[in-house]
Formats: sequence, C-alpha cells, structure tokens
Amino acid sequence: MKFENFYLTCIAIIICVYITFAPNIEAYDAEVSLDLHACSCKIWVENSTHYRIGGDGPNDYYDCSSGNDLKKINFPNETFWVHAKVLDSLRQEKIRGPFDSKTCLRIHGYLDRWYFDAWSC
Repeated sequence: MKFENFYLTCIAIIICVYITFAPNIEAYDAEVSLDLHACSCKIWVENSTHYRIGGDGPNDYYDCSSGNDLKKINFPNETFWVHAKVLDSLRQEKIRGPFDSKTCLRIHGYLDRWYFDAWSC
C-alpha cells in the first residue's frame, strides 16, 4: 500500500512539472471554403522555403464541389502560403500569402474559370 502511494505521488509531481515547464506549441490553421462546380482540387500549405507543411499531397485530388464545405488545415506556427490547384484545369495553381495568423480562403468557380480568394476570419 505504501509503495502505491509513493508511485502515485511521483507520477503526480512529474505531471505538474511537465505542465509547468513544457513549452506551449502554437499552430496556425487555414480554413478553405470549397465551392467549385463539378471539379476536383487539392489545397496545401508551404513555408518560406517552399516545404509542404500541411494539406494535400502531390496526387491527393478530391471533390471540391460539395458546396460550402470547409477544409481545415493545421500546421506549425510559421509564415505560410496557401496553394490551390484544380484537376484538369488549364489555369495554373494559385498561391495566396504570406500569412502569419489564422486565414480563411474560398475556392469557387468552374473548371477553367476558378478563383481563390482570401479574407479575414
């Protein structure tokens, strides 16, 4: 019985020390409203060195015509740019940024006439 109390006390002290001294990990997020008409798209986030820090992979296209659904992307706390690409569109990918806080964006339009706009949340 005494050893159980000793171990519980030790665990409680370790947890309190960790909570007190552990650094807070901050993260940003980007919310993208998906409002395309019968299109597939991918959305990803890159940092200042063009390293992908969140979002979709190179071939991860999905249906973006679900009408005002939100895609939420979480990533580390650093300056970022948000990229969007529509599958089979003749238009090039669009890049918005730099941002350094929570950001809201909207992808909307048609296959070869699509837009990617940012606004404050």
